[in-house]
Amino acid sequence: MPAAHAQLSRALLDQLQTALNNGDTSALASLAGSSDEIGGSELETRYRKLRDQFPNSQWTLAAGKDLADGRNTLKVNVVGNGSQEGRDFRLEASQTLAVRSDGLTLGSQEVLAEESIVRSGERDLEVSVLAPDTVLTGQRYDLDVLMDEPLKDATLAGGLTELTAADLLQEESPEIELGALNAGGIFKTIQAPYQSGRQAWAALLLHPEGTVSISRTVRVVNRL
Repeated sequence: MPAAHAQLSRALLDQLQTALNNGDTSALASLAGSSDEIGGSELETRYRKLRDQFPNSQWTLAAGKDLADGRNTLKVNVVGNGSQEGRDFRLEASQTLAVRSDGLTLGSQEVLAEESIVRSGERDLEVSVLAPDTVLTGQRYDLDVLMDEPLKDATLAGGLTELTAADLLQEESPEIELGALNAGGIFKTIQAPYQSGRQAWAALLLHPEGTVSISRTVRVVNRL
């Protein structure tokens, strides 16, 4: 049986949320703990990245269902705006973490699901990203990125690329080979690696009324 541990309290979530929204990195470091795997907590790592690109980001935290191994799940949502070279960008992102907590701070953290969508241009074009959160090692699965509205006479271009470990560490936008998307989206069948971990993808859609940049992480496990 998993060892008993404290649940995620609303008080702890409120403290974390306040630290994130106020830019209080000292409080965040104290509350979010650390992870030997990445040299800092998953929450801190994502915070630093998004705060740099989207200075006015606003975060919302909520506890999710407990896992079979006894860990809690923490659902993180963030929205924000940023600008670069005269262009405005709008962010919507979500992350689900498996966490342990002593009731006062977060302990170990593992990313279960992650997705971000950045839009620019005249309109906030609606898209759907269809992919499983978790797959088995070696499994084949579909990843589809679809425009929600019919194209009509619009021309759509785009592309999809896998992100390497180096891409994720550098936190820079990858080069994506673009092509015409006459079917209104990207449809890709993927084979998961034969080692557990994470498989990350980046997609770009170019529409006459706006651009949509998407990143999506799929968790790869030995057994479900």
